[in-house]
Amino acid sequence: MTTLTTTSGRPRLGTYTRIDALTTLKRADMIVFTLLLPLGMYLFWGAMQDYSGLDVGRGNIAASTMVNMAVFSVAVAATCTAAGAAVELAGGWGRQMALTPAGTRGYVLVKLLCAVIVSAAPVTIIFIAGLFTGAEMDAFWVWAASYLLALAPTALLFGCYGLAVGLWFPAQGAVGIAGTSIALFGFLGNLFMPLDGTLFALGRFTPIYGAGALATRPIQGDTVALMSDVVDEALWVPLTNMIAWTLLFALVGLAARRRTTRRR
Repeated sequence: MTTLTTTSGRPRLGTYTRIDALTTLKRADMIVFTLLLPLGMYLFWGAMQDYSGLDVGRGNIAASTMVNMAVFSVAVAATCTAAGAAVELAGGWGRQMALTPAGTRGYVLVKLLCAVIVSAAPVTIIFIAGLFTGAEMDAFWVWAASYLLALAPTALLFGCYGLAVGLWFPAQGAVGIAGTSIALFGFLGNLFMPLDGTLFALGRFTPIYGAGALATRPIQGDTVALMSDVVDEALWVPLTNMIAWTLLFALVGLAARRRTTRRR
């Protein structure tokens, strides 16, 4: 008599996440826009400048620029990775996932986890480059805190943003819209260069401002550098910014998912 062995049917989300993350990391556009571009921006605006060695809080300007470019790279990587869900949904992959034990919720979870994993690659390489090109911090905990704050909260925020854009906009333009908007957010969010006046006042309400201010806080403390001045800023300002935008994008993505489910 032959004994039949059945599988549990439990969704193997870890395997799917690993395969999806590796596939995404091998894409040429991801290598260029999430790694080479932010790395080049750090080297040009940070390491290669005469003022890069000037002290800033618990580090120097090169270190602060390095962290800002790491935040930018995470935002681009997480957004484009999550927004790629639009292409898969348009091709019917979302309906296929809905029929599996993991369901659509598992699909969304995989995309968010993949966004975090993919984001870890560029931020790690940028930090390694900074270590060998003059970025200095006073203690190991400053390096560790800056790395974690640049990666985890930013990846979660912009993973939700990418999903929201990917689920609401047409697949043909979702990734382009999401990626282009990050560059605008980066400029207005005080990442690329110090702002001042009205631009800075408006920039504090952009999604990426809180991520950048929080990630550079271990270095700069309560101070934020402007074009012509330095201002003090309480911790609740970047925290409120990040929490509010993350919740908003998560709710928008949830609404889009429910809309997609009703159409089936």
